[in-house]
Amino acid sequence: MKSRLDFLRGTAQLAGEGFLGALDVVEGMHQAVLNPFARLLPFGQLLTRTTDFVYARLREVGHVASSAAIGSLGLYERYLLPRGEDDALPGVSSAWISALNGAVGDHLEATRNPLAVSLAFCRNGHALTLDAATLARELPCANGTLYVLVHGLGLNDSQWEDRDGEDFGTRLERDLGGSAVRLRYNSGRRISTNGREFARALQTLLDSHPRAIERIVLIGHSMGGLVCRSACSHAARAALPWRERLVAAVCLGSPHLGAPLERIGGRLSAALEAVPYTRALAKLTERRSAGVKDLRHGWCSDRDRPRARRDDTAIEPLPPIPGARWYLAAATLAGSSDGTRARWIGDGLVPVPSALGQHADPHQSLQLPAERRHVFRGLGHMDLMNHPRVYERLREWAAD
Repeated sequence: MKSRLDFLRGTAQLAGEGFLGALDVVEGMHQAVLNPFARLLPFGQLLTRTTDFVYARLREVGHVASSAAIGSLGLYERYLLPRGEDDALPGVSSAWISALNGAVGDHLEATRNPLAVSLAFCRNGHALTLDAATLARELPCANGTLYVLVHGLGLNDSQWEDRDGEDFGTRLERDLGGSAVRLRYNSGRRISTNGREFARALQTLLDSHPRAIERIVLIGHSMGGLVCRSACSHAARAALPWRERLVAAVCLGSPHLGAPLERIGGRLSAALEAVPYTRALAKLTERRSAGVKDLRHGWCSDRDRPRARRDDTAIEPLPPIPGARWYLAAATLAGSSDGTRARWIGDGLVPVPSALGQHADPHQSLQLPAERRHVFRGLGHMDLMNHPRVYERLREWAAD
């Protein structure tokens, strides 16, 4: 959980970067309009130099103001802040910070912004320390079963809960035994980067736990399902022992074949780039996070690259997990119709074929028996995180 100073320092840093980014866009559009005329005017060169000078001074003002704000917060922390009083910031929802990480999380990490979310396993909204004493107390895994819930883009570990304050994890603990943990991560990073770190952290958890964990069930919603796929792929390549204890991996509304909204964003960026007067705006749209861009085609492996550059158009297959099963779930807002429109509207964000990994070309489909796929009718994308009907199916898969 972020502190008051983390929030203020991170916001000040983002505000400075936002000002400079907006200035770059304005300058780019200004130059695109001015340069053709400046070449024709007798004083055009002087006009161009004057414009460059003004933008350079404005940029300096932005740097100074941002540095001063961050520096003053550092002085406050060092000399004026009473020790022990820098508690979590009240009134600022962690949902806002999670959404910010989904949008520009890779930038937050690259610039060491304190608002960047770190990967952690959480219980009751708090990150767990992976030592034997903490795990024995907070994550007993009495019957040797561990459930890991992985959220989607722009969300966090607490958003699995329904109105009653329960989530799939607490229900599975009550109905099937075992213990549930929620993964919190920066969803703006590349999916493969989060998958790799998740795989390593899960192995650390198992190695540190005082009880032998024999059964692991992964449950990923939306991007979280792709993170689970990526983690299993890394575990296979790195021969991590937890892979042998995995009994089920469930993907709820995960865009295995990509998300249409991100494809629209990519096409918009390309269209803006093609016109000189809007080229500066294209740079602005391209600042959406690497995690968002990965959703364009459902990339979850370091080996994934734009389809136009691939010799083999088949997507990365589901990682084989000995003794375990993959389950894919989709939702459609349509209550009964099974027509083409209902399938492509899907849950409002992810079409049914993408969530089920079904492509018109069999070589681009995920190979999975029909009985391990399921469509929930009359539900939206976020319903897949906590709806009772989804839980009933999930419980059957986890107990299978």
